Amino acid sequence: MKFRVSDGARFFLLGQRKTVFVESSQQIFEVDDLTAYLTCTLAEATSFQQLEADLTGRGISPRGARSFIKEYLLYWSRQQLLDIVLDREDGAPLHRQVLDLAGTAVSVAYHDQGLLDLVLPVFDHQASQDLRPSISYEVARFGDRACIIRNRSGGTIVTAAEAAPTLKASLTDDVLANVGTNVALHAALLVKKSNGLLLCGAPGAGKTTLALALLERGFACGGDDIALMSADGLLRGVPFAPALKRGSWNLFAGLQDAIMACPIHRRLDNKNVRYLAPVRYAPRETVPLGTIVLIRRRKKGPAVISDVEPARVLSELLSGAFTPAGRLSLMQFQSLLHAISGARTIELTFSRLDEAVEVLSRYHDGK
Repeated sequence: MKFRVSDGARFFLLGQRKTVFVESSQQIFEVDDLTAYLTCTLAEATSFQQLEADLTGRGISPRGARSFIKEYLLYWSRQQLLDIVLDREDGAPLHRQVLDLAGTAVSVAYHDQGLLDLVLPVFDHQASQDLRPSISYEVARFGDRACIIRNRSGGTIVTAAEAAPTLKASLTDDVLANVGTNVALHAALLVKKSNGLLLCGAPGAGKTTLALALLERGFACGGDDIALMSADGLLRGVPFAPALKRGSWNLFAGLQDAIMACPIHRRLDNKNVRYLAPVRYAPRETVPLGTIVLIRRRKKGPAVISDVEPARVLSELLSGAFTPAGRLSLMQFQSLLHAISGARTIELTFSRLDEAVEVLSRYHDGK
C-alpha cells in the first residue's frame, strides 16, 4: 500500500515560510518542517515503511515517526486529499461484488477478511451479476484501521466501525452524480401492489422507523432515504440497507432478534447505527406514486391523517430534491408536478408507531 497527496494540495515556499495550499477550501496553511517534508515526499506514491525509514533517518524515534505519519495521513484523508494505491504486497481481493445502485453499477473488492465479514452484509442484497461497473472501490486494512479506496486512487482512512457508513456515503454520492435526467428525492419509498407510498420528513422525523414498521403490513422497501423520479413521474427507490439509530433498536417486536444480531456501525457524525439487511425489498422497477405522506411527530395524541394542499407537498419535495445541475429544469418540475397531482397528499401526525402504521396502511389500501 502506498500513499500520495492528491493534486488538490501543494507545498510551496512563501518567502521563508513553508506552506500548503488546499484548492478545495482555498486556504493556505503554514506547516512545520516534518509536514513540509512529508508533503513534498508524497508528491509521488510512497509506502508507510519508506516514510518511516525516512523520518528515522532524520533522527526521529521509530515510535514517534509512526505516530506522526499516521496523524499526517489521517489529516489528509479527512480533507479528501489523499490517494491510496494498493500494490502486489496487498494481494488479490478475497471477494469482489458488483452492486446495482438503481442503475449505477459499482464494484467493491475486499482485501481483508474482518472487513469483508463486517461490511459485505450491508450491501450484499444489492449485488448483481449482469452489470458492467463504471466505478470501483477497494476495502483494505491499514493497521487497526480501514481504507476505502475509490477508482484505485482517492482514499479515506477510517476505523473499522466507520467503514460501512463511509462506503455507503460515497456510494450515495455516486448515485446522485449519475441520476442523469432523473430527480433524486429525499424520501423513503414503500411499495405495495405496484403502487408507491412516499414518506417525507426532516432528518430524524422517523422515516426509516415508520418504513420498517410498514413492512409488517405487506409493504416492500424501495429505499429508506432516496427515491429517483423519472421523466414520466414514476419512482424507483435506491435500496440501501435501512440504518436504524440506537433509539429504534427496541421498537420492533417482530424484528428484535434480527436487529440485535446486526453489528453496530458508527457514522461519521458519531451516531451508532445497525444496518438491517436483508428486508423485503421491492422489485427493481419503477412504480406510480399513490400516496405522499408528510410526517409529524408529537408527544401525545392519537394518530391522525389529514389532507394537505399539493402546494405544500411540492414545497417539501423541492427542498430535498437533487439534480446534478443543482436545479430542476422546467421539464423536471413538470414531471414532479404531474406525479404530485396524481397522488393523494396527506399529513400523518402521531405519537405511537403502532397507531401510525395502522391508520396509514388502511389509508393506502383504501379502507
